[in-house]
Amino acid sequence: MLKRSFGIVLICVMIFSMPRIVKAEEELLKLEEVVITGTKTERRLKDVPVRTEIITREEIEEKGAASLYEALEGIPGVRVEYQCSYCNFSIVRIHGMAAGHVQVLIDGQPIYSGLAGVYGLDQIPTANIERIEIVKGAGSALYGSSAISGVINIITRRPEKEPEIKVSASFGEYKTNRYTISASRRVEDMDVMVVAQKHTQDEIFVDDEERAQIDEEGVPYSDRVRADNTSLGARINFYDLTGDDKLTFTGRTINELRKGGAKPGVKEGLDMENPFSEATENITTTRYEVTVGYEKEFYEGNSIAINLAYCTHNRNATNDTFVGDYLATHNGEYPPSNILRPYLADENLVVLDLSYKHPLGKHTLLTGIQYSYNKLEEEGMYVEMESSTPYKSSSEKHAHDYGIYLQDEFKLTDKLELVLGVRYDKHSSEDSFRGSGDTMYAKKPVSLKYDEEAFNPRFAVKYEVSPSLVLRTSIGTGFRVPYGFSEDLHLCSGSPRVYKPADLEPEKSVSFNLGIDHFYGDHYLSLNLFRTNLKKKIDFADATEEIAQKGYDYVWQNLGDAYTQGVELGLRLAIFKDLGIDMNFTYTDARYKDKREDWKEFAGGKYYDDSIYISRVPEITGGLKLSYSPRNWNFIWDFNYTGRMYIDYSEVEGEEEIKHTEPFVVCNVKVVREIREGVKLFVGAKNLFDYIQEDKRPGDAAFMWAPYYGRIIYGGMEVKF
Repeated sequence: MLKRSFGIVLICVMIFSMPRIVKAEEELLKLEEVVITGTKTERRLKDVPVRTEIITREEIEEKGAASLYEALEGIPGVRVEYQCSYCNFSIVRIHGMAAGHVQVLIDGQPIYSGLAGVYGLDQIPTANIERIEIVKGAGSALYGSSAISGVINIITRRPEKEPEIKVSASFGEYKTNRYTISASRRVEDMDVMVVAQKHTQDEIFVDDEERAQIDEEGVPYSDRVRADNTSLGARINFYDLTGDDKLTFTGRTINELRKGGAKPGVKEGLDMENPFSEATENITTTRYEVTVGYEKEFYEGNSIAINLAYCTHNRNATNDTFVGDYLATHNGEYPPSNILRPYLADENLVVLDLSYKHPLGKHTLLTGIQYSYNKLEEEGMYVEMESSTPYKSSSEKHAHDYGIYLQDEFKLTDKLELVLGVRYDKHSSEDSFRGSGDTMYAKKPVSLKYDEEAFNPRFAVKYEVSPSLVLRTSIGTGFRVPYGFSEDLHLCSGSPRVYKPADLEPEKSVSFNLGIDHFYGDHYLSLNLFRTNLKKKIDFADATEEIAQKGYDYVWQNLGDAYTQGVELGLRLAIFKDLGIDMNFTYTDARYKDKREDWKEFAGGKYYDDSIYISRVPEITGGLKLSYSPRNWNFIWDFNYTGRMYIDYSEVEGEEEIKHTEPFVVCNVKVVREIREGVKLFVGAKNLFDYIQEDKRPGDAAFMWAPYYGRIIYGGMEVKF
């Protein structure tokens, strides 16, 4: 406790002794960065016609971020959140739209699949991230399904120009430790880079009874999972094989074990160390990725790019769904050990992308084709509640997706540029389910095919009013079809059968953005207005009697329409050479077109008026970043404000409610000292003021909207050779 208090005092003294303004010069250099996500062509950030935002490697390091989740925290218009305290399942939103409406890419390829997306935000290491590019608004004209509210493109690290080895180690409370090593070297027409990261953390049980997650029987539940994550990445580039070309091979792997749930030793039968205990989740993840890419420059700027990616993702998991159902149907008797089985999922994904760029006068034409094949196999234990019979359920799902896209970047004048794009997609999938034992699921193995086509245009304009004032606007459409792993169901212990009607229509969106960027010396001001209309929103519901007779548990259905709209404001000021300030503000109005009819029945209609709001979308968010970098020091102080939001909640069936949360502020600080060239020491604190969500409901592990645990103090060292 004394060490912890001393660390807090030390950080506060260092921060309060500095001027309260920060350097912004490095922020402005971001405008010269080359980005690719907005148009699939390389453009400087300040010149790209489609509004693009980036998170640089320097910003990731300043945050002390170990994962993609932490790197995305506090980004305007982007919200990351945990939705299960037992397993820390996480999602990312753009402009209020949920995870299924955000397309996450790795080096421009859609290999961040549904199964990977459940824990992927926490599992993708920052040690292998060069930068993150974010394009808000519908992006299906270039990237296909799921790019309804935006695209997040993770650009992995490239070899350095000079030989380099970098080693870092960070140690924090509750064994929040991180170790990284990277090495790169170039030899003639070849370069190579290898990156490794290990990140560990202990589970946290908040010891303050008023803020702890404790059930009615006095059993505490984990507020943060225990995790042990190891990752490795490698890249090899070969240049000028035939002149003006590049051949790239990459490989990445992730291995992780995470567990959470009931605190051991409090109540017999509840123990997170036992993977088959009630109120426990235990998940092992293994993932491998391999990619091959080839780029060739021809005469007069013509070029081709070919990319092939393959990944396999495996999950071995347990939670208490099967055990709980068995106890409920067998008078509290625990299931025999010989029928206890983990939930198993294997996903294999192949993506092929071919593109051709052709400059033609004032036009730059880009055309391409993309094909992906996804196969997902699942297996787990269930209980047929009507007969109390345990059974094994398994499924096989596969999908073929074909896309053709065409884009024209048309520079009418030195000041005015247009981008017109269109993409055609065809989706074809099949879901097959089967069961074992003397159950209706074994008697009725089912299979269902689903086919859909989509045509998505996009139009963007950039107008340079003056060298210091730029206007950008865009309008486009997006679509999404339901396929693959659906964590929305949160039934990890089995393979739920979800009926997909032949007349189910894909979700579709129309997205509009209008942005203004103003540069004044070393200062920068940005304003962005946005709106996304979502049509035929898809959700699941309990199967009707007719559908249940076919052997299904749930059914996908089109619900009403919804929209999100709002404004983003950003300001960067460079006061002096080493001083500046960075602020942002976002207002989001996220609603369904109509109030949800089922809320007329819940709680006597008490929450019917509130049901028009989309759950978990804060109305106001904002950030203030201060940093000061005199000589060999760097001081960072980062505030993030989250306003009130509505959250659907149901701890007990039949007692549904909608909670209107309170606003909160989280403060993170970090101090870095370069003691000599290539050697840095750092100390920091996440959630410095120890804010914790006080209203916790152990009966619903998804009842989360704010930090579940408090301050984490850490420190470490980085050495570069």
